[in-house]
Amino acid sequence: MNADVEQSRRFDGRDDRGSGLVAGIAFMFAFTFLGLVWVARDVDRGISNQSAATSIAFQAARSGAQAARVDDVRSGELDVLDADAARAAASTTAAQLIGSYQVDGSIAAIDVDLAASKVTVTITIVDGTKTVTGVGAAEAVAVR
Repeated sequence: MNADVEQSRRFDGRDDRGSGLVAGIAFMFAFTFLGLVWVARDVDRGISNQSAATSIAFQAARSGAQAARVDDVRSGELDVLDADAARAAASTTAAQLIGSYQVDGSIAAIDVDLAASKVTVTITIVDGTKTVTGVGAAEAVAVR
C-alpha cells in the first residue's frame, strides 16, 4: 500500500520541479521584448526629430529666400536679398512650424549671405537628453 501512495505522489503532476525555470525564462523574454520596444521607440523618435528639424530649417530658409527683391533678381543684381526681411520671414516661419510640429525646438542660427543670395537656417530640437540639429539652406535664383 505504501508503494502505491508513493507512486501516486510521484506522478500526480503537482510537484514544483521546473516551474522556477519556466517563470525565469518567461521574465527573461518579457524584459527582452520590453527592452527592444523601448529601443525601437527611442530610435524612431530620434529619427523623427531629426527629420522635423531638417524640414523646419529648410522651409524657414525657403521663406527667407523669398524675401528677395524680385526686380533685382530678374536684372541679375548680386545683392538681391533684404537681410532684415529674410531674417524676419525665416524666424516667423520657423516659429510657426516648431509650434505645428509640437516639438521642443529653437532657432539656433539664421545666416543671410547677401553675396550668394542664400539663407541658411539651423534648428535645434531637444527631446529629453537627446538634441538633434537640422540645417536648411535656400537660394534666391531667377528662373527665366
